[in-house]
Amino acid sequence: MAINIESALRTGFSRTVARNGLLLAAILFVVSAVNAIVGLGIARWVSARDILPVNAPFPPEVGAAIFAVPPVLGGFVSLALGIVTIVLTIGAIRTFVSDETERLPSAYFTENMVIPGLNFFVGTIVFAIVVAIGLVFLVVPGIFLLVTLAFWAVFVAVDDRNLIKGMQKSWALTRGSRFQLFLLGLAVVLINILVSVVFGIGGLTGGLAEVLVTEFTGAVTTIFSLATLAAAYNQLTAGGSPENTVQAEESGHAPA
Repeated sequence: MAINIESALRTGFSRTVARNGLLLAAILFVVSAVNAIVGLGIARWVSARDILPVNAPFPPEVGAAIFAVPPVLGGFVSLALGIVTIVLTIGAIRTFVSDETERLPSAYFTENMVIPGLNFFVGTIVFAIVVAIGLVFLVVPGIFLLVTLAFWAVFVAVDDRNLIKGMQKSWALTRGSRFQLFLLGLAVVLINILVSVVFGIGGLTGGLAEVLVTEFTGAVTTIFSLATLAAAYNQLTAGGSPENTVQAEESGHAPA
């Protein structure tokens, strides 16, 4: 099935501003903002001590609002927040692939989470390395891999695939629609840049406000990107819920 770019973008936007889309963006914003503040706290702790050969001064405009955080404590907090982010991402994909626009079904964020979570973590690293290697070779191979493997995370989250199988399924699913997917991805990138520029104006004063605006923008654009990815996945699989987004020869998806 071909990709309708306009429809995918419209669906991505409508799912982002739906009740559960906004709730996901708000939760992701809180998690990412706390993580950013912890990072600044670690930077303040380090800047107050002659630990590094070149000790960069802590930004004075945010100094009054940030407490120093020991690196070990900050590392544990960041690790916990990273795990929460993975759970949120998997749950968001499951939600956007379904028809649910109001609630955030708890099953999407709790059931069968360990193995997909591990696959998602490792897969993110592998995907980034594969695409980066492709970009080194004249850019085009990297873009091709970025498009053809775009749905690996959806198969991991929704279809309970391991990352290798997810990439294989994404390769097969995108066959015949890769140019449209490239255009869709380009449109999403341009929209995200525009949103970042618009919201970035509010953070020009610097300080903690700039950090919060940046994290808020990142949360909104991330949810929009995930919603649009799910919309494209539903188009290619001709489905609208985790139970019926099925490849022609297979079935089995996110928990109901």
